[in-house]
Amino acid sequence: MEIDDLKNIWKESKAKNIKVSADEYESMISKLHKAEKKVLIRYSLMTFFMAFAFYILGGKVLSYKKYDDLTYAGFYLLFAAMISVGIMVWSTVIILKKNNMTNPGLDFLKQVKNKFNRRKLIRKIVIPVYIAALTIGVSLIYLEVLSGYSLTIRIIIHIGVVILLLAISYLASKREKKRDEKIYKPIEEQIDGLISDYNEQR
Repeated sequence: MEIDDLKNIWKESKAKNIKVSADEYESMISKLHKAEKKVLIRYSLMTFFMAFAFYILGGKVLSYKKYDDLTYAGFYLLFAAMISVGIMVWSTVIILKKNNMTNPGLDFLKQVKNKFNRRKLIRKIVIPVYIAALTIGVSLIYLEVLSGYSLTIRIIIHIGVVILLLAISYLASKREKKRDEKIYKPIEEQIDGLISDYNEQR
């Protein structure tokens, strides 16, 4: 499907109350391209910090001494959670090749739509499970690491870490939702309208 075909859909279908014009479509693609550059930066930073955590926990802490089985289970749970989320998050990256920018097709638009849906799924389901896994992993590790402290100190530290994880998760989720409403929701609505109009023309 050529970009000229996309433009013609809007020009020839004014009676159908199409939401955007051809110029707005090009603006939409431009906004998507700009937004995805920021996504790549965020994902790259996330991957860097995860790799750093792997180096510290796996390369330094685990090799420092022998731990209890529950402590190892906690470490491995943390590793598994980070790897799983990292793979899922990177699977949502939208690659905007030059051909997609100048000659987009229906398959490309559907692919973008699917990526949006996957991000929503990750935010609503995967991330809460990820935070729960981190909390359980840290709890298992703390059973041994904090064993030398009094029960009161252990409880305070443990509750503090859990609250910190929940606070970071809440703020990140709130910020991501705000970004989605401001940037991606308008783009998604335009894509939905375009796909619907194209299907009606078939």
